Amino acid sequence: MKTRERRRDVDSTPPAPGDLELVRSSLSVHDHQGDDKMSLPPSSESLREFFVERGLLLPDEPADPGELRTALRVHQALHRTVLGGDARDTVTVDEAAREAGLELRFSAEAPPRIEPRAGGVLGALGRILAVAFLAQIDGSWNHLKVCSSETCSAVFFDRSKNHSGRWCSMQECGNRNKVRAWRARKKAAGDTVG
Repeated sequence: MKTRERRRDVDSTPPAPGDLELVRSSLSVHDHQGDDKMSLPPSSESLREFFVERGLLLPDEPADPGELRTALRVHQALHRTVLGGDARDTVTVDEAAREAGLELRFSAEAPPRIEPRAGGVLGALGRILAVAFLAQIDGSWNHLKVCSSETCSAVFFDRSKNHSGRWCSMQECGNRNKVRAWRARKKAAGDTVG
């Protein structure tokens, strides 16, 4: 039996404002198996690729397998936190923040910031967690949502005035779901659908 290749999905979701885009795009990393449209959690390789693409890791920098497992756990915990999360997710994120050695940095030359002491994968996670923490303080975190499509797990920034956005992209997931609903209504009414 031939196994289907697992591949990282290309994120075409509109970006979130400012630094929050780092968090949004990291939470949208997911894989697909072959041509199957169902989103799968990202592989370690997909997360590492993302960290390199975003300049959080150097291309030739080694990635500790244990740290990559931590990154996967944190990814899943933050993803669930967008949906509401629970105490276990908070513990996972808090532990990762400690491992990254997040510290406050004050400077006369630059705005105050939170930076990780750790390097490598833990430092990459620290940068993402620092932005997520500040987004929870300023309220922008509340605009992050998980796409309502059954096959998509992308996270998007809801720009709607009443915070009623449901799809990561109206052109893709939103349109697909509207067509599916239209066909279901037509079929229920006894019409033939082409």
